[in-house]
Amino acid sequence: RDEEDGPADAVFLGHPALLTDAWALWLLPYSLDERWKTPRLSLLLWPFHYVVGLYVCKYRRRLFGERSSFFCCDDVYYDQVRMQNWVAAHFGRHFVTNPSEVKANIEAAARHAEKTGVRVVCLGALNKAESINGGGDGVAKALGPNRRISLIHGNHLTAAAVVETVHQVFAGHDSVKLFLTGASSKVGWAVARALRDRHGYELLCHSTDSGRRRFFEEYGFASASSLKDGVGFSPFWIVGKYDVDVAKLIPQGATAIVFSVP
Repeated sequence: RDEEDGPADAVFLGHPALLTDAWALWLLPYSLDERWKTPRLSLLLWPFHYVVGLYVCKYRRRLFGERSSFFCCDDVYYDQVRMQNWVAAHFGRHFVTNPSEVKANIEAAARHAEKTGVRVVCLGALNKAESINGGGDGVAKALGPNRRISLIHGNHLTAAAVVETVHQVFAGHDSVKLFLTGASSKVGWAVARALRDRHGYELLCHSTDSGRRRFFEEYGFASASSLKDGVGFSPFWIVGKYDVDVAKLIPQGATAIVFSVP
């Protein structure tokens, strides 16, 4: 889209993984019909990739300003909401080798987003790393107390999507009880508390770890050590942890909302 269309409503800020992915930053437009593949000869050019990676991570922003702390790779509309994917100008290795530059790039991209009128920035992949910015808290502090932009990350989006999906699917049922696996993860715990505290659902939280079960109970949740406990508890399951036994034990005809990653 042209800049005259105005700012994006939401921006997802990711980053490339490998130095050889640098080719994807400039080889646009690209095809959505097939996944990106590194050019075959790129591995022979690793020294070149190292120099390019160091340049975009450490010097590009310094030379050309905050607008150069990222690459805009997607610009689309979803039901009148404008969404852009920005790729931060640092690679996976730089979170270890150049953490201060990574931090500066993320903050610069967030400042540019706020200045241009973006309403929401989502920190993707390692851009929300605790060691870099405390899961986004450092970015919020860098923008100052008067910031207007909302900062979130992928875990927030996943939790919100799961809670909304569960509420839409099960809202019409009376006295719904839900069996939740993976409740001790960041996303799972947010889902559990939102479903109970905001929507009033009764949950049974599963974990094979006794310490985590005690944690659930301290916060008023029922806990279960075995998936078999969920079979008799409810035909409505929320699967937040990859476990091959779920497919074996989930009740026949049950309804499941799945957000686990294999």
